[in-house]
Amino acid sequence: MTESWSETAKDKLYRLLPLLCSLLLVFFSYLPLSSPMADNARPAMALMCAYFWLVYRPDLFNLGVVFVFGMIADGLSAAPFGSGLAALLVMYLLTTNLIRYLNGRVFVVLWAGAALLLPVCLLAQWLLLSFYYGQPLPLLQLFFSYLTSLACYPLIGGLNALILNHFLQEDI
Repeated sequence: MTESWSETAKDKLYRLLPLLCSLLLVFFSYLPLSSPMADNARPAMALMCAYFWLVYRPDLFNLGVVFVFGMIADGLSAAPFGSGLAALLVMYLLTTNLIRYLNGRVFVVLWAGAALLLPVCLLAQWLLLSFYYGQPLPLLQLFFSYLTSLACYPLIGGLNALILNHFLQEDI
């Protein structure tokens, strides 16, 4: 039986949902805030979204999607182009190599996985930016970004889980 055009378009849109949802969350994370402290301690939204989708649906958030996501997220940020993409590629490498330990686990284990993988990716980005600017950047900003990311992960994971459970669960 052939699928109608609308069913095919719906299937393609559902397969793009992880990327679109992640881009929307990254866009909201770059909205200007009124506090200078809040601007310096932004959560690593792109890394959290990539981690979630790489654990739950690596078939929909593959290397090509990570690359496109990183390019668009870098375009939205004020950081030098490619630094966020490099951090996302580190997250991709780490998550795909550790997926057997993370897949099918309870949320606390996934949160602990994020707690272990986020600082590695943030440090990789920090190193690239420090080389770009020719001096070590303040580590306190990195530390606060890590803490806010860790605190926000349950909310971001919950929003992504809603998308996963409502739209993408039946095609597993």
